[in-house]
Amino acid sequence: PVQVVSDTRRLSDVEWFRDTYGDVVQTVRVVATEETRKRRNWVFVTGVDDAESECGLDQGVAFDWVITNDGDEVALGEQLEELVQSLHRSL
Repeated sequence: PVQVVSDTRRLSDVEWFRDTYGDVVQTVRVVATEETRKRRNWVFVTGVDDAESECGLDQGVAFDWVITNDGDEVALGEQLEELVQSLHRSL
């Protein structure tokens, strides 16, 4: 009974899921520092990285989960395990 939508990009996307499915919706944001992103060869491109499709959820959404992915595999695993355990408890 769990569905994962891996790539919502706009506030209207999140609102639609919340309006349609209510309180069962869990939002997850994965973040990394700009330094980490640059180490992964990310380069800011004007007109792309500042477009709504890339930053439309930077404001206006209270995420249920924020997962930090800065290269620490142990920390990432612990965060994901906590998320999975929480989802199992809610089933």
